Amino acid sequence: MSDVRAWLAERTPRPPDALDLPVASADVPLTRLLADAGATALERALAERGERRGAFDLLAADALITYACEAAASAADPEAELLGVLERLAQRDG
Repeated sequence: MSDVRAWLAERTPRPPDALDLPVASADVPLTRLLADAGATALERALAERGERRGAFDLLAADALITYACEAAASAADPEAELLGVLERLAQRDG
């Protein structure tokens, strides 16, 4: 199990098994990885406007961005980490 998957498995409550959280281990900080995955899921949800399948991507985006904020809040410099999450989301805004 990847470090990211292990971290997610420790969350309470755990993410539902039916909710695909598209994250993989990478050599980047956890907060950045989760924020980037959340932004990508949000982009997919927005591309599926009006389609039911976009709802799962929207739920995944919500979960991943929430987890990114949770990881940021427990970092050594929470304010800087949270600002980093916002910057990553803003960069994806198109």
